[in-house]
Amino acid sequence: MQMAMTLEMLNERIEALTVILTKKVEDLESRLVAKIGASVDKKVEDLESRLVAKIEASVDKKVKATGLKKDGTSRKQRDHHGYILQLLLRVRAEIHAELAEEVDGENVPPGAVVKRLAELWNELVRMRKELSDDEKEALTAKAKEAIEAA
Repeated sequence: MQMAMTLEMLNERIEALTVILTKKVEDLESRLVAKIGASVDKKVEDLESRLVAKIEASVDKKVKATGLKKDGTSRKQRDHHGYILQLLLRVRAEIHAELAEEVDGENVPPGAVVKRLAELWNELVRMRKELSDDEKEALTAKAKEAIEAA
């Protein structure tokens, strides 16, 4: 009989421990869900902020590409270098006419004109090394006059 009581007591103790362990597991599960849920929310917020930063960066690049400042005003246009301006003003129309003659009056693609201008520019760069300072200053002065006139 003594043994039967011991088994009864043992069964009661097991049931009590089972209840306690079940409550403890439920408590730990709820804490884990709360912690994981918070970290997931934090990660989502972090990803959203990084995405917004990337979008803003791409918008900034587009603003720079359009020639506008961030506030929407126009950027100051760079002054043209004397050599470039003189080359474009004097030679572009001549090159276009020359290329039009070669193709018997057909439309000349702008790329062909620019390609020829690039060739002339490369020649000019080689020649520029031989120009004196006075000649360089004269070309720059002509460029400034042409800009002011335009």
